[in-house]
Amino acid sequence: MTLEQGAALLRGGRFQEAQQAFARVLRQDAESVQARIGLAHSVLGSGDRDAAIAWYSDACRVAPLDPAPAHALGEQLLNRGLYRQALSVYARLYGHLKVRDRATVLHHAFCLEQTGAIDEAIPHYREALELHSDFMEAHVNLAGVLWRVGDYNGAEAHARSAVALAPDHPYAVRILGTALLHQSRPAEAEAVLRRALQLQPGFALASIDLALAQLLAGNMEEGWASYHQRWADIQRMVRPAFFRPEREWQGPQRQPLRGRRVLVYAEQGLGDVIQFIRYVPLLQADGATVFAVVQPDLVPLLVSLPGLVCHKAGVDISADVHVALLDLPFHYRTSLGPPPHNLPSAVPYLGAPTSKVVHWRERLKPWNGQLKVGLAWAGHAVQVNHRNRSMPLSALAPLLGMDGVQCFSLQKSDGGIFTDCVTEPDRLLDFTPDWQDFADSAAMVEALDLVITIDSAVTHLAGALGKPVWLMLPPNPDWRWLLARDDSPWYPSMRLFRRGYGEGCGEVVARVQAALQVPIQAHMQKRAGL
Repeated sequence: MTLEQGAALLRGGRFQEAQQAFARVLRQDAESVQARIGLAHSVLGSGDRDAAIAWYSDACRVAPLDPAPAHALGEQLLNRGLYRQALSVYARLYGHLKVRDRATVLHHAFCLEQTGAIDEAIPHYREALELHSDFMEAHVNLAGVLWRVGDYNGAEAHARSAVALAPDHPYAVRILGTALLHQSRPAEAEAVLRRALQLQPGFALASIDLALAQLLAGNMEEGWASYHQRWADIQRMVRPAFFRPEREWQGPQRQPLRGRRVLVYAEQGLGDVIQFIRYVPLLQADGATVFAVVQPDLVPLLVSLPGLVCHKAGVDISADVHVALLDLPFHYRTSLGPPPHNLPSAVPYLGAPTSKVVHWRERLKPWNGQLKVGLAWAGHAVQVNHRNRSMPLSALAPLLGMDGVQCFSLQKSDGGIFTDCVTEPDRLLDFTPDWQDFADSAAMVEALDLVITIDSAVTHLAGALGKPVWLMLPPNPDWRWLLARDDSPWYPSMRLFRRGYGEGCGEVVARVQAALQVPIQAHMQKRAGL
């Protein structure tokens, strides 16, 4: 049996026979790279992707200077979403073997992006375009990362280049819609994204971006209907293990809840859970007994909702129906229509345990003579807009030295690159190491006079508690904060400070600093008994 015979069997789709043929060649020549690649192709044709990766890896071991098996291995790892493993393959192709074909340069950049190395990915995408200026995929990918580092104009320019090269390619059209969305141009974004969906019906990424554009514009009923389509994105949206399609609740009109048990489940971040747990009382008012499966850290906080029973993931829970938390606005047809809107906005709807509130009020009592302000400056690094939403701690320095103000850190994580300076300990007191869960966080927030934060879980916590909270937004705000307003329909106690396109963090902090004079004066007058 020869390699040519094995290849013929492979071309004919006779994968088992091809596998036997290549195995026979390998027994005759233990160092055969082509036999290993043929085996990889054969087992891949039979559906065994793990075995294919193993054979491609073995071919790379036998022929470390041959780029062919490395290309095949990298492609399979990319298809599996194994980006860290793929990165090592493409880094070797690019760095050690000096391969500079368009696919290698693009995939190397893409793996860097997917593993969080955005700053390293950008010059490699640019290199791909220097090699091939008409490389549509490189324009699309570069547009998709530039807005994440604040280059909104650059993102639009590369998106338009992609569309010029491939005007009917749904990915090119979609990325233009995304670029427009992140320039806070939702009407233009919506028109472009609808065209992407015409080009590729059911395109999950375009559906999600369309929903975000509609929600950002305040068009909530259409937006929530579009957002309901996010579940088509099976790579990013994962249902819980207990999910059964036939048990997913279809809304109060189609499935009345009187006397039924409903399980609501978290699907996204901590802040999303805190924001949308507000819908539990609506379920209860419709006659349901409500259970929730949420992140363990949130359980001690969420049990403050009367009648809600919280469980950790993996617990076997008997319920009649289940529903994702962020589908509840869709089912209840939440709208911002003419007043009165039907958005459930009453606060507080969560609270900390009384004993913990007493403890934290006593602990912060020495600073009662000053306005007690909590600060948070960085969110979760995996959030796609993290770089724009977060703010260097150094930018907050003007707030730390204000007369009549004592600042407290609400930054539970280390803040990464955004904790860029060391503050004087008495200027920014940090008690977060003493937090055990969100109930402690909530109790400390209850003991403060004001929270000033970037868009993070702290935002939603303070808002849900009804605490005065000032939110510093990036130029491209999340959909929930809408546009051109300094308040939030979700949280009546919130005030928004928007950073304009082209503005630095220092400018929005200066506006916050000026606005702080009012509560400082009010606090001083209150303490003086005026």
